[in-house]
Amino acid sequence: MSFDLSTGSISAKVFEDAPGLFSEPALVTTIDIPIGLPSAESRRCDLEARALLGPRASSVFPCPVRATLASDSYEAACAASTAACGKRLSKQAYAILPRIREVDAVLREHGDGLNVYEVHPELSFYFWNDCHPMRYSKLTGFGFVERYQLVAAAFGRAAEDTRDAVPPSAASDDDILDALAALWTARRIHSGIAKRLPRVKQVDDYGLPMQMLA
Repeated sequence: MSFDLSTGSISAKVFEDAPGLFSEPALVTTIDIPIGLPSAESRRCDLEARALLGPRASSVFPCPVRATLASDSYEAACAASTAACGKRLSKQAYAILPRIREVDAVLREHGDGLNVYEVHPELSFYFWNDCHPMRYSKLTGFGFVERYQLVAAAFGRAAEDTRDAVPPSAASDDDILDALAALWTARRIHSGIAKRLPRVKQVDDYGLPMQMLA
């Protein structure tokens, strides 16, 4: 999702990889992909986000440790994770490991000038909803409605316009709402009012911030 500051228009585009996304000029880019990767212990931002989200805490799965990035199978990733932190890698984390690897490679080389920030849709919805977690899972009808109501109040028909422009094979309905939640946070970052977890800066071994904004 992109927001034009001069016109207020919202447009949607599907990118195949991180280099393609980061090649688009933007004052702020938000992504729902871990950026700073721990070497062993859990990131504070993940722990704090889960504590805030209560019934939606399971949507924030533990960030993989850096040692897993070189793994070419789930078994190898679990072995690397167990050796580094004593815990196996979740299947959800392994599923996005190629994306994490892409983002990490780009940001380690070019991160200083890209203004890329990690977000989590459920954390964005939490602050959007007056610091209350969503009552229902986003995969339920009730969950979709409560998130859609927030999106529609802020962005009008942006969800419907995106659905018309992007095929379901490229993004599900809840993916669209998640993307608009990331856009909501991007606007808050640009305005200087976004919340950051944790408040005290934490970085990984390569200086990348281990944080979430909302």
